[in-house]
Amino acid sequence: MRASEDDHIVALATAPGRAAIALVRVSGPRSKSIVRKVFRPWPEPELAARSPVLGRIESESGEVLDQVLLTWFPGPASYTGEEVIEVSCHGSLFIAGQIVELLIRSGARLAEPGEFTRRAFLNGKLDLTQAEAVRDLIESQTLFQARLATEQLGGSLSRQLEPIRTELINVLSHMETALEFVEDEVEPEQNKLLQQRLDRLQAKLSGLEKGFELGQLVKSGMAVVITGAPNAGKSSVFNWLLRNDRALVTSIPGTTRDAVTEMISIQGWPVRLIDTAGIRAARDRVEELGIGKTLEYLASADVVLFVLDGNRSFGAEEQEIWDLVQDKGTILVMNKSDLPQRILLPPELKSSECQKISTSALKGNGLKDLLDAVWREVNLTDAVEKDTFFLTNIRHYEAIVKGREWLTKGMEAYRQGWSEEFPIHDFRKALDAFGAITGDTTVEDILDQIFSTFCIGK
Repeated sequence: MRASEDDHIVALATAPGRAAIALVRVSGPRSKSIVRKVFRPWPEPELAARSPVLGRIESESGEVLDQVLLTWFPGPASYTGEEVIEVSCHGSLFIAGQIVELLIRSGARLAEPGEFTRRAFLNGKLDLTQAEAVRDLIESQTLFQARLATEQLGGSLSRQLEPIRTELINVLSHMETALEFVEDEVEPEQNKLLQQRLDRLQAKLSGLEKGFELGQLVKSGMAVVITGAPNAGKSSVFNWLLRNDRALVTSIPGTTRDAVTEMISIQGWPVRLIDTAGIRAARDRVEELGIGKTLEYLASADVVLFVLDGNRSFGAEEQEIWDLVQDKGTILVMNKSDLPQRILLPPELKSSECQKISTSALKGNGLKDLLDAVWREVNLTDAVEKDTFFLTNIRHYEAIVKGREWLTKGMEAYRQGWSEEFPIHDFRKALDAFGAITGDTTVEDILDQIFSTFCIGK
């Protein structure tokens, strides 16, 4: 639903808090006339598109609130496709809030979450995948996450889908023509060619689906779980990798009772680092719950850092942990290398192919080698170099799966020689599913769900 001639929105577009500059954004068909009620002076002859103008914001009583820079973006050459005004004021949350209130009293209303980007979509400035990429770019925490979001904002997913949709439309056109002229005999060779085209579509869709697993790793981060017996130095290793004392460290075994998770970046790739409770026979109910949580994390770990105390012998607790993690991408972390080394690894562990790194979390020794070892385990460079398409959004994935299922159903009906009405119905359903990804076919509920996850002001 497009904005009416009298519907103008305003919001703070920068993050709340104290800063040098804050930016207030207004969008609507007559934004300029609303802002002119509070902006002085506005030298009309000097006003030019995208050229900042210096002036003052004044209250209704004429009191000067702030000196600002105002920039006018005439529609449709603006972010939302409407007339947009951006007011750059001093970065006081109070001042910015007062400006927003003045503009509301002048005829605008407070924007809903994501409403600026929603208007950009409704006005044809972005398709739905690009609109969602705006949110992903804002939320990105690593270089590679930002890179994928930027590519999608540039239309990378739309470009992948467009040939699929175009080919499916051509197939539908061919079949509907055949249905229209039922008296004409369809050549077997034509049937064969049509099936080959459908098979190629299936293969392309399967390729997109395969990119979802990698895409989730990029979006959520590889799960690197730190495990070991109590007091092996797991939390010290965790804190060092974070360069921050995030987890409590004491000499008392069993200090960590629950998992602690933080996102870090290793050479631009997102990694979810998870410090867990030490595994042993639980001493109380709370520790038992913590160990249960550790086992859950280990079951879904992409990489495991098995931390051993080099100052003590390899016992039953360590053996139990090794039995759990030996089939994972495990890195053996021989910690406390600054102390006398008393540990003797069992032959099966000693001869295993897992990486073995000697560290002292207390002294900081060997931890650069540990970061390099983690990088070797989480590195997805080969996948990137093979031009794998990373599908990061669950909504896109589910729509592609749904579309492929309808396509499969239609292909089966076509192979069995059913009347064209049946595969045509299924192929149209597939087309609708693909259209929902870019917003060519969508419903208001989907838009509400998507844009409610945005911040106000974007």
